[in-house]
Amino acid sequence: MANSQFNILLKPILLGVVLSFLFLHYSCEKTNDPVPNVSFTAYLDKSLPDYSGTVFTVYRDRFGNKIGISGVIVFRLSDVEFYVFERYCPHDKKLNCIVSISDDKSLAECGCCNSQYLILSPTGDVISGPSKWNLKTYRSRVEGNYLVISN
Repeated sequence: MANSQFNILLKPILLGVVLSFLFLHYSCEKTNDPVPNVSFTAYLDKSLPDYSGTVFTVYRDRFGNKIGISGVIVFRLSDVEFYVFERYCPHDKKLNCIVSISDDKSLAECGCCNSQYLILSPTGDVISGPSKWNLKTYRSRVEGNYLVISN
């Protein structure tokens, strides 16, 4: 009888140990975005020539504050909808490895690893190259004549 009571207590304990091991194992894997988080809010006047195109890059806001880590690529869908991507390459993870806009303005490419990303997509999907990560995206909203970008 003591043996059956022991088995009744042992099963939940073993189950808890196994589940804890699995949780720790999978939560320690590199599943997070490799691009560091930086906190910022930037206001861009959409009426200025630098910010009026369909696709443009920005490094600093009008006050000289850095935007993102290595600047951002902004893709304008309409006057009120934008996709905003970090220029820091998620594959190379080096400050000098930044993505640039392609000639046809639909892709961004890293000059270091040659990964290509679709900036026509809201998630900056990787479409070729060694990168396993999409471009980091930032939030955007329109307030009056300003495009507000934040993380």
